[in-house]
Amino acid sequence: MTKSEVDRFFKENIFSPQGIIYRDIIREIELARSGNSGGELMVALALINYTEFMGKLLLKNDGSYTKQFKAFFRLMGEDYEQMIDSREIDVYQFFRGGLVQSYLTNDCDIKMLDDDFTCGIIIQPDGKYLFSVEKYFVDFMDACQRLYNDMLSDPDVYLPV
Repeated sequence: MTKSEVDRFFKENIFSPQGIIYRDIIREIELARSGNSGGELMVALALINYTEFMGKLLLKNDGSYTKQFKAFFRLMGEDYEQMIDSREIDVYQFFRGGLVQSYLTNDCDIKMLDDDFTCGIIIQPDGKYLFSVEKYFVDFMDACQRLYNDMLSDPDVYLPV
């Protein structure tokens, strides 16, 4: 893949307002900002799936889905790394494999808007998890930018096209 192909892929699919990842997530965040109910669970699920997909790019399609997810999750920042390293929870299993069940059984709350959270996933005082869509999205997009920059300088870049 060439630098121009990487650039086009990220601009068309991830970064631009027309790109599927940016467009779909920001639309729901804007709905929530306007006071309308956003699709909290749907957007959280999309972000978790996009995390796995970006891990596939990061690891050049190497390793299991779990390994790919965790690799990109780590790229999102120190708080995310600590969540994996603490072994308090299997992040992949709980969020990628069980977010719907956790949400429906009230083991995880989903909040659309950031409330000055340090991380997009936090443990609340009652022990339940809270998934902040907006904060996770900001951290996710920052990690996408770092990956994009790395891929532009990689002579052996992987893109699923």
